Amino acid sequence: MMMMYPQSIFILALALPWTQATETVLGLYIFSRHGDRTSKSTPPTILTDLGYNQIFTSGTYFRNRYIASDASSKIAGISSDVVMYPQIAASAPLDTVLMPSAQGFLQGLYPPVGAKADSEILRDGTKVQSPLNGYQLIPIATVTSGTGSEDTAWIQGVSNCAKAISSSNDYFSSSEYRSLLDSTTDFYRSLTPIINATFTPEQTSFKNAYS
Repeated sequence: MMMMYPQSIFILALALPWTQATETVLGLYIFSRHGDRTSKSTPPTILTDLGYNQIFTSGTYFRNRYIASDASSKIAGISSDVVMYPQIAASAPLDTVLMPSAQGFLQGLYPPVGAKADSEILRDGTKVQSPLNGYQLIPIATVTSGTGSEDTAWIQGVSNCAKAISSSNDYFSSSEYRSLLDSTTDFYRSLTPIINATFTPEQTSFKNAYS
């Protein structure tokens, strides 16, 4: 998960002297899932190339929407190309799927900057550029909750439970469900560019997310 904010301490952009007529985005909190992975039945479970592409594409989507200089909903004061550490915080459990997913997401969020990367001049006059065309290293804090979870089996109390299935189906005829389905239509449609290789526009809805 990631937090981005244009000030050095937590979600705090309220003090920015920023005025604009339209919506102003002061910060962003992203809780992201991992990409496609190998089966848990054959450990170690790892992020596949497809999963790497999925999570990188997701990071690129958020970059284009919230960070790039021409972003449609740019976070006020955020650095567009070269990452500023006080403006971003990322964390993930330390395992073979979630941590690589966080790394892949951040690569899409702040890709290599090429010539924009700062170079260093050593005492002997040698000029040193960062490797990999200005690849940006973004620290990811490790969290203990969920560590190794991709190689751990779990028990689902509602699996094969007739009453749980019935209760879940009843929800689809409730007014609460209909209201959420209607109010989230535009949101789920906005996700289509990220998941159109996996889900059709008809499948991209609150109903499919819930079930």
